[in-house]
Amino acid sequence: MRYVLATDGTECSLKAATWVAKNLRIGPDSELFLVYVFPLPPEVETYSHLVCLPKDASDERVAQIAQPIMNRTREALGDLEAKVYDVVLVGNPPHDIVETATTQKADLIITGTRGLSPRTELCLGSISNAVAHRALCPVLIVR
Repeated sequence: MRYVLATDGTECSLKAATWVAKNLRIGPDSELFLVYVFPLPPEVETYSHLVCLPKDASDERVAQIAQPIMNRTREALGDLEAKVYDVVLVGNPPHDIVETATTQKADLIITGTRGLSPRTELCLGSISNAVAHRALCPVLIVR
């Protein structure tokens, strides 16, 4: 089996990682892709004259943010027998999570949720909700 675990280092995403470790039977022949997407504003060009935003995951600023997130996520996962890969991207989190799952032919995407009220979620949006609506494979949202 191939899994994608979306992470951003928040308590909710670490809760999802802990859930994976406790509830999924991930064996040595399984692959788990930990996906962190450094979010960019939708209209990047609008901000280009104000601030220098990273273009890809090779940017040192992205690595400084991503590494502790990946470390905490791996810690929450504990000792899995599966092959675990770090995937760090820069862009649109829902789009890039789904794209990674599609490219890696994932059987399941796992993501956490902040547990916002429906009204707040409607105004602010939700990465887990967007992933669930765009994914080509099942999505497990851990609350």
